[in-house]
Parts: sequence; C-alpha cells; structure tokens
Amino acid sequence: MKPKILLVGVFHMGGSSDMIKNEIDDVFSPKRQLELEDVIRKLKAFKPNKIAVEAVKKADREINNTYHQYINNSLKLNKNEIQQIGFRLGAMMEIERIYPVDWMGDVGQRNIEEVLEWAKTKHYELYSSIMEEYIPKIVEPPTTGHTIGDMLIHLNQEKRVQQDHALYMQIARIGTGTDYIGVDWVRWWYQRNLTIFFNLSGLVSDSNDRIILLIGAAHIYLVRQFLLESGVFEVESTLHYLQ
Repeated sequence: MKPKILLVGVFHMGGSSDMIKNEIDDVFSPKRQLELEDVIRKLKAFKPNKIAVEAVKKADREINNTYHQYINNSLKLNKNEIQQIGFRLGAMMEIERIYPVDWMGDVGQRNIEEVLEWAKTKHYELYSSIMEEYIPKIVEPPTTGHTIGDMLIHLNQEKRVQQDHALYMQIARIGTGTDYIGVDWVRWWYQRNLTIFFNLSGLVSDSNDRIILLIGAAHIYLVRQFLLESGVFEVESTLHYLQ
C-alpha cells in the first residue's frame, strides 16, 4: 500500500504576485463562506491526516503558531486559502499541524519579468504568441456568477492543467543561440516544484498516510509528474471529491 495524496489546485484568494492571478470579491460574505464550507466538506471525504500548503518551509513555526491560535478560538482568519481552507479543514479533521512545503530560493539570473521583456523586444513573435494565445487560455475563472467550488473544479480539469504547463514550455523557448533566456527562469520553476516534491516525500511516515496539498493550480502538472514517477505515492483524483 502506498500513501495517498490529493493535489488541490487553487487560486490565491488573498491575491498574489503570480503572473496569472485572481482575487475573489468578498471571501467573508455569507455566500462565499457557505461555498467554502461546501468545498471543505467535500475535501473532508478524502479523510486526510496531513495537510500541506503553498508556503515556504521556513515559515513552519509562524504558520503553526497561527493555526493553533485558530483552533484555540483566538484568531480571525484572513482571506488566504491556507487559512480559509487549510486551517478550517485541519481543525475539522483534528489535525495537529499544517505543513508548509514551498521553496523560493534563487536559481538562474533572470526573473520572469526580465524574460518576457527580453522576448518583447527581441523575439516578438513568440512573445505575442505567449501573451495572446497561451495566457488567455489560463486566465483565472471570473468570480462573479461562479461558486468557489466551480472555480476549483475549473482549475483542476485536466485540460487546464495541461495548458498551464504548456505556457511554461513556451517561456523555455525564449532566447537566442546559446543564450537560454527562458530556460534560465524555467529551471527555477522546475527546482521549486522538485523541492515541493522533496518536502512532500519527507511527510510520509506511514503507508496509510493521506496527504492533501493545497497549491496554486500552475504547480499541479509538475508536482503530480514527480509524485507519480517516484513510485512513492498514489495520487487520487481531485475532481472525484470536488464534483
């Protein structure tokens, strides 16, 4: 028997600096809170005993101090999905702690803004394709008229997961000759996701472990690939629980 993992691709409800982002209208409204309760109830059916989140590992103490304030009824949750979904699900399942598994170290010489700016001035055809063809395919779903559950189902559809990854492969094509402009940034993206895989692997203490990872949907393709290729985990279908 292998430990099971559920990869829940999310959008960042409190906003972020991501290239593709969406901030929900009012997560604290009664309507949105009911929608979150529905999502959490569905994820509870997975019966997780560990919850991992998209926060850097060095933030472990801070996150868990905050989590324990919440389960001791001394914290008002913020808008972030780590608290709105992770903390609430953890408390419901009587889980002792939350596991941050992200990494944001330095690799390469260029950030994504520099890579795209280079493409805009020196490889405009590819830049135009990225901005007009690839990015529009993965814009976050509109919040108006859609429940939080609807948005999460959209983000975890296989077609959307594939489109996310295709964008990064286009960025890797930016450059000229032996000046691998896009690769310089994409290798950081790969290392980040490999590190997330490493940190998830470190959470396994028993073959009966059931781990939920709440993470930006753009990470799903690579993290799932690494988990499956490792042979360590069984990756369950997120849509099976959300739909």
